[in-house]
Amino acid sequence: MILVLKTLNYLTMKFKFFLIPILVFAFACQNTPKEKSQENEPVTEEPSQEVMVNAQKIELQIEGMTCTGCENAIQKTIDEFEGVYTSKADHEKGIAIVELDSTKVDILKVKDAINELGYEAKEHHMLTE
Repeated sequence: MILVLKTLNYLTMKFKFFLIPILVFAFACQNTPKEKSQENEPVTEEPSQEVMVNAQKIELQIEGMTCTGCENAIQKTIDEFEGVYTSKADHEKGIAIVELDSTKVDILKVKDAINELGYEAKEHHMLTE
């Protein structure tokens, strides 16, 4: 009987040590599921062509994104800049696509804001339609 109780106690402790790190990691990432319908759509509504006269579409290489929570944090930071039309981050590809007004937003300031979040915004280049 004592052996059975010791074995149960041992298994309970092993289970706790296995489960706790998994739960901590899951909550730390704040992982939210991606919806298939939104995968290729911009985050914000498409503004009229009249407003987007000086629009540039830029791809930023970003290191350090591990989950959709990271994507959301980066998108929220980018969207705070006046002159940003759309932003879409992808942790699997390690990129963010930003459509902005080049006369209102300096891409270097956007990269600095991403770096302040703890990610590493590397090179960027303009995309052509």
